Amino acid sequence: MSEVPEDDPVVRASLLEQGLLSPVIEEWRVHYLVQHAEWFDFAHTVNKLAMKLWIAHWDDMQGEKITALKPTASRVFVRAINNFAATVILCERGLAIEAAALARSISEASIWLGYMVEKPDKALSDLEADDLHNFIGRHKELRRVSEKSGDTASVAYTHVEEKKLRAALNGRNKPNWQTIAQDYGSSSSYMKFRIISGFYSHLSVASLQHHIHKSGDDTAFNILGPHSTQIPHALYFACDALTYCGAAYSVIVDDHPLTQAFHDTIKPLNDLRNAMPPQSA
Repeated sequence: MSEVPEDDPVVRASLLEQGLLSPVIEEWRVHYLVQHAEWFDFAHTVNKLAMKLWIAHWDDMQGEKITALKPTASRVFVRAINNFAATVILCERGLAIEAAALARSISEASIWLGYMVEKPDKALSDLEADDLHNFIGRHKELRRVSEKSGDTASVAYTHVEEKKLRAALNGRNKPNWQTIAQDYGSSSSYMKFRIISGFYSHLSVASLQHHIHKSGDDTAFNILGPHSTQIPHALYFACDALTYCGAAYSVIVDDHPLTQAFHDTIKPLNDLRNAMPPQSA
């Protein structure tokens, strides 16, 4: 499938008018599914494992407080499954750069779940502390804006809310994400998280390279997409992250057969990754 609009004038007109929301993209989806069949098949295999684990243990936390380990881990895992589905759907339409950016959230979930396996009490405390610090930061920003506009009522409100949040925080520092990722993810989790962030998620010179089509030495023109050649890379990051999410969550709910099943997907996934031609990565 060409990365540029088709020569057909009707197709071209639709693309120029509607961009990547054009219905012609839906027709290209079939081509992408065939072109990258091994990757989509593997993604569905990982998704089925994740769903099997979720369905088997969705009610394990009956009677537990919503802030307890299993209910919290369950919500993290569900969020990862949803993000994974969105990643695959985007890849089906060739929106692989956007899909890879979503894989960042799955990677983040895998690290938190790994942390919950190793140090559940500390992980839950740090997750709450991180949330409280973020809320405090938002109230400070609201106060800054309100002070500039002379909204004294909002300024007073932010002070009251911040006091409540600091009481709940009880002196806990904001957790260091890099330390958590390096200590409790897989050996390469933080490295992959940084790759996804730098090359796909964050606005950076590296991420903007995907929107350049070289036309000569030091010359190029910008492209809208889709970026179908990046589909294997996006699905690799998503499958890798969901595999580690599933492996960690299965330990939390004591499902050892599924822990092994997730670990068994690592080698075939890496084999697929190693078979990718350089231009696909």
